[in-house]
Amino acid sequence: MNKLEINSLVKTYGDFKAEASFAVPCGSVVGLIGENGAGKSTIIKSILGIVRPDGGNILFDGKDIERLTREERQQIAFVLDDTGLPDELSLKMLGSVLKNMYRKWDEGRYKRLISSLALPENQPIKEFSKGMKMKAAIAVALSYESKLLILDEPTSGLDPVVRDEILGMIYDYVSGDDRAALISSHITSDLEKLCDYIVYVHEGKVLFSQPKDELLEKFGVYSVDKKILDELDKSAVVRVLQREYRTELLALREGMPEGFDMRPARLDDIMLFYSKGVTL
Repeated sequence: MNKLEINSLVKTYGDFKAEASFAVPCGSVVGLIGENGAGKSTIIKSILGIVRPDGGNILFDGKDIERLTREERQQIAFVLDDTGLPDELSLKMLGSVLKNMYRKWDEGRYKRLISSLALPENQPIKEFSKGMKMKAAIAVALSYESKLLILDEPTSGLDPVVRDEILGMIYDYVSGDDRAALISSHITSDLEKLCDYIVYVHEGKVLFSQPKDELLEKFGVYSVDKKILDELDKSAVVRVLQREYRTELLALREGMPEGFDMRPARLDDIMLFYSKGVTL
């Protein structure tokens, strides 16, 4: 069963057109990857109702997202890169405000999260570091009853220790079968650790939406002599990237002959070859 479905979503900004179709299954973490300006933020803002798509629909638990009640909308928790927390408030003061906004606010869970994340309860948020602000935003998102967690660059610019803490919180969140998470990030190593599925957005279009393990097992990066390119199976070669001293290929492993220097492709490789490489 899918927690979220995006069906033929279309949003146009001038000459740029974003188109997307993919699903976020229950009990899973889906990673949304792509270059800057590829359309990831447009997809997230459409889910959150910040922008209105020109076409298609978005379903949450099988219901059109535009028809959700206020209580149903509060089952979608989110954390954006700009956390949006009120700088002048302390976390204690913020909790007093939020408990009147969210019908299923859990004050006890909020305080436990603040304590476990070593966040000061009475210090103004404006005095927090970026990592502290992100942890605070996630603590807020996890303190009301939700079924879908959406995160936009939650680990960007953070040190490895804080990033690991945040990834652990996301993993714990989806441990229940009736929850799911959608995370957009440029730190693909984090997504490789955490995600069950990867959705790759390139120039406004979803190029693929696949289980992460299958995706990484499918592709390989090959170093070859440029002279032999014409001898290779063109259907196996996805992209070619000409380096200063060598030619590299992103290719389907099962379609390549043995004997070439190959390494498993990472998500970074896939993005690089699709954005910079050329087809045969």
